[in-house]
Amino acid sequence: MTEETKLLNLIDLANNLTRDYDLGHPTVSDESWDNLYFQIQELEEKLGIYYKHSPTQHIPYDVVNQLNKVEHNHKMLSLQKTKDLSEIEKFLDNSDSLIMLKMDGLTCSLTYIDGELVSAETRGNGIIGEDILHNALQIRSIPNYIPRISGKLVVDGEIICTIKNFEMFASEYKNPRNFAAGSIRLLDSKECAKRKLSFVAWDVIEGLDQYDLLSERLAHIENYGFTIVPYVFYPAWDAADNDVPLEDMIDHLKIMAEKDGYPIDGAVAKFNSISYGKSLGETSHHFKNAMAYKFYDETYPTELLKIEWTMGRTGILTPVAVFKPVDIDGSTVERANLHNLSVLRNTLHGRGWQGQKIEVFKANMIIPQIASAEEDDERTKYYFMKPALCPICKNPTSVKKENDSEFLFCDNPNCEGKLINKLDHFCGKKGLDIKGLSKTTLEKLIDWGWVKNIPSIFALNYYRDEWVLKPGFGSKSVDKILNAIDYSRNNCELHQFICALGIPLIGSSASKELTKYYSTYENFRMAIDIGVQFWSYDNFGMEMHKAIVNFDYSDADAMVQSGVITFNSTTQKSNQENTLDGLTFVITGKLNHFKNRDAIKDKIESLGGKVTGSVSKNTNYLINNDKDSTSSKNKSAKTLGIPILNEEDFIEMFGVE
Repeated sequence: MTEETKLLNLIDLANNLTRDYDLGHPTVSDESWDNLYFQIQELEEKLGIYYKHSPTQHIPYDVVNQLNKVEHNHKMLSLQKTKDLSEIEKFLDNSDSLIMLKMDGLTCSLTYIDGELVSAETRGNGIIGEDILHNALQIRSIPNYIPRISGKLVVDGEIICTIKNFEMFASEYKNPRNFAAGSIRLLDSKECAKRKLSFVAWDVIEGLDQYDLLSERLAHIENYGFTIVPYVFYPAWDAADNDVPLEDMIDHLKIMAEKDGYPIDGAVAKFNSISYGKSLGETSHHFKNAMAYKFYDETYPTELLKIEWTMGRTGILTPVAVFKPVDIDGSTVERANLHNLSVLRNTLHGRGWQGQKIEVFKANMIIPQIASAEEDDERTKYYFMKPALCPICKNPTSVKKENDSEFLFCDNPNCEGKLINKLDHFCGKKGLDIKGLSKTTLEKLIDWGWVKNIPSIFALNYYRDEWVLKPGFGSKSVDKILNAIDYSRNNCELHQFICALGIPLIGSSASKELTKYYSTYENFRMAIDIGVQFWSYDNFGMEMHKAIVNFDYSDADAMVQSGVITFNSTTQKSNQENTLDGLTFVITGKLNHFKNRDAIKDKIESLGGKVTGSVSKNTNYLINNDKDSTSSKNKSAKTLGIPILNEEDFIEMFGVE
């Protein structure tokens, strides 16, 4: 072995030991490390050779005036996320994949030219990030120079702070993620170096292009001195060794994270074949080659600004918290529903005040909610009071108690807030689905005095000549709305009508259940009059029973008795009934014959069939007009040998009208 080779081996050993130290589990004593350092220094002086990646060639600290914005050389999109493990299993499909830890830090992209680190950028908005090269050069788990490689290498990963290294800063920062994000943005690299941050690589974007498997690329950059993300293989369904449940794989990864002190917030499932992953494409939000499995909801700090009150169709005034905007999962959030007076008090420790510190999250990554709030410290504050007058009609409000919770109501039966929400529900997708009658259009119709209640919607044709002259409208758009209204009144299903009425607690499913017992509206109303105990039906309870019998049906009765509504009930017996009994369908893609997925779903269910949301071995048919689609549902159907029908096939095969 030549002395130069010996020097290179000692440098590689030193860099590996440094990486172990940075990650919180040093493998040699400080004395041993010092001896190794001095050996390298002595050989360098003897040979007159100084390699850039040597620990003796320390990068000088740097101070910058500001973090410059930089445009990425590749898109750094977010991840599609779920909290349902079965969704991950569906996503993985029949492809070899990697299940890797999702690090809870700050995403960073590193670029090397001929082995030298020339760029380090935060993710930012996915297109433009911040230049943090001055600090990246001080993170010892980021190689400043990679010997014996040429060309361009782009590595993406996460800047983190291990749990152990975070302990000394825990009193000043909320969690390792916030600490890492703040530290890497420091202008003084000497201060950043004191924070003992680490970099964990999880993708190779450019370079090593001769390797199509992500696992191969990760193995190579590990040899370059990177710490790579812990992962396990998830083989295709037909692989002989696919006998470990996904849940067990993730539990194993959690143990690895705990052992190494990694801050994590989930796991990531990613296809191992890079070319296959790229072929799936992307959305404006995420690439389609990976999906994140979230272990829990992340919370984000912000400040309460005010409480707004929104009107429901039953007259309930619902408090909504408005706070300083915060970015959660790629979207800006600034409002959260507080549901009622009791929830408001419990969540905000009383009435809440302007400037109150709160933490928010997205429940199931969808619905913004307040996780916690600062308690009152008795300082002088501007407290929020519940409105004594309705914010819409300015009439008095009152507090009513229902099921141990307090609600604020507007006492005015003619409040416009109640009317617009009733109309919006009646005309919306969960009601008669009248195209063109948006909430904005309905508000204008109310302002013009043409709509005063639900039945007046069906008399709008009397105002056509005046309507077409209104700003923003014309004969074409007005006629389109009037035709939609006419279609809805002549093609109304009974369950649609019941749901459209807006009976509290009675949604689409409950409405369909009621029409199993009552084939006409008259029979349904008669049941209420004679005192039928709705709570005795399957999936109905006492509160639903009360909601049904206490509802005001005067508008509904008027529409039915005057013939404004003509029912086209699917509950009537027909020669087609139960022709699909025992068959399970999945529907995907665009439809041509049926109005929408709900329409074909209703048809299948009316004939005794069942519709589910995902393809499994229990599925009999997949309905998709694009039989050659590369969607996951099509691929699953083909793998499982499930027939794929287009709408014409379905209509012809089962004699559907």
